[in-house]
Amino acid sequence: MVAIFLQYPIGAPHLVVYSTDPIFNYSFTAGVIRSGFWAPGVANAFARVYSFYPLGNVFEGYVIAAAGVEPMYAYNWIQPIIRTLAVPAIVYAIGRRLFVTRTAVLGLLFYMGTASILFNAPVQQENGTIFVGLSLLTLVILTQNVERTAKRSTQALFVLTAGGIVMTHHLSSYIFASWLASLMVLMVVPRFRPAGSSIRLSMLVLYFFVVLSLYIVTFTYQIFFTHEQTFERVISQFLTPEDFPVTPGAAGGGLGRTFSSIEIAWLAGSVIVLLLLALVTLRAFLRERQRPFVITNGLVASALVLTSLPLIVTSLNYVTLRISEFANFFIAPLAAATLVRWSRSKVPFRLPGLIRLAIRRRKWLPQAAAVLMSAAIFMGGNLAPLFNMRVYFETPESRTTDSPVFFGSDALRVADWGQGHFAKGRVWGDQLAVDAFAGFADMRVDFGSERIFSGDTLDATAWSRLAVGDYVAVDSLMVTHRTSFFQEPARVTPLTPSEVGKFAQDHRHFALVYQDGLFSIYRVISKP
Repeated sequence: MVAIFLQYPIGAPHLVVYSTDPIFNYSFTAGVIRSGFWAPGVANAFARVYSFYPLGNVFEGYVIAAAGVEPMYAYNWIQPIIRTLAVPAIVYAIGRRLFVTRTAVLGLLFYMGTASILFNAPVQQENGTIFVGLSLLTLVILTQNVERTAKRSTQALFVLTAGGIVMTHHLSSYIFASWLASLMVLMVVPRFRPAGSSIRLSMLVLYFFVVLSLYIVTFTYQIFFTHEQTFERVISQFLTPEDFPVTPGAAGGGLGRTFSSIEIAWLAGSVIVLLLLALVTLRAFLRERQRPFVITNGLVASALVLTSLPLIVTSLNYVTLRISEFANFFIAPLAAATLVRWSRSKVPFRLPGLIRLAIRRRKWLPQAAAVLMSAAIFMGGNLAPLFNMRVYFETPESRTTDSPVFFGSDALRVADWGQGHFAKGRVWGDQLAVDAFAGFADMRVDFGSERIFSGDTLDATAWSRLAVGDYVAVDSLMVTHRTSFFQEPARVTPLTPSEVGKFAQDHRHFALVYQDGLFSIYRVISKP
């Protein structure tokens, strides 16, 4: 369990924080440490969006400042350690509240072995998952027979954790809002309504929507419309996924360049089989008309996974995996309940005669089959992590320039130099340069660098993006590896030497201000 949650820091190629999303989360946290306070919207690139959801990052910054440790190294460990302590306890507590101990333990194993662990990196969703899990746990407790004082304490806990979701991660807030809205719709039907708790739950749901709405109006209205555009894109890709195919080399596409066909099938099968096992228990509860709150949450969780599955074949495949991290709070224990029943020979369908005879003669066969299936699901799901170990198995020619293996001492050295020597201009370069300068040197970056680098000369469109005082960061990897640019699809081929060398040849417009074994930095001194 500890090894799974600590894969990100253990797999760090150069010990420091790596990969774009974690780097910009770190950038926001480092800004809070430097300034000593939270300023929404005051950050660069992705960090600006992250700055509107401060709770997790501010806490991590406080821990780093209080401990007096080096931020770029400590940031790797704080959130994974917190998740190691919190997430398994939450998953087990939900499973134990719903089922027996054996089912809760197996459900925890399933949760640890599903593809949602792909996002076990220091980003805001991983903090949001903790608050979502705690909020769901409080709702489960409130539907059970507890004394009045305990109910008040649990309601207060929901108020805190639900507010924590809103201040931690935008997607977590929207998914949890959808979850609660779906619960309220289902609970209109009497058979899905927990006895004696519907009014109390309705008030808590209303509280969450009020808090979320106020937070959007007060703080995040600047970026809310960006989220709305992303949501519209998700809907478009859901309705017509064939119009948004995953192209080879595209950013965010595919399942990674190190996966074999067997691994892809195993990983996909683990996700689907887990959902099917959960649906078996849901079907049994529906027929027996028992545990209405388990049924409603199971239906909502299953619906979220099913409706997001078409996005797997698009560039937004990460949405499905992110949703599964929340849905598995209920899907995992429900699937575990199915296997526990089957291990006791309670299979809800007819088996061939030879299998029935073998089970009667060998009582251990159902248990052995359950263990093997559990192991297959667990191992299949753990094929998923891409942030960490998989990067070591890429072939050199398949790597992009922003691969974590390239983000080492050279990138940190040029970022440190830039903090003391760069002026107010923007930096143009590939994603490796953006990660270094915007993530560690607090430099301004913008979209559209690919247009500046493509071609043997700069055309009018490229010049229109540059301004006197801007910087162009060229790295030697651009001619040997596929170049990845900020918020643009990765190229399928490296840049040519003439495309990279045009800045060095144009002494009239560019001046070399820094050079080492990896980076050459040019400043724009004039424009045509």
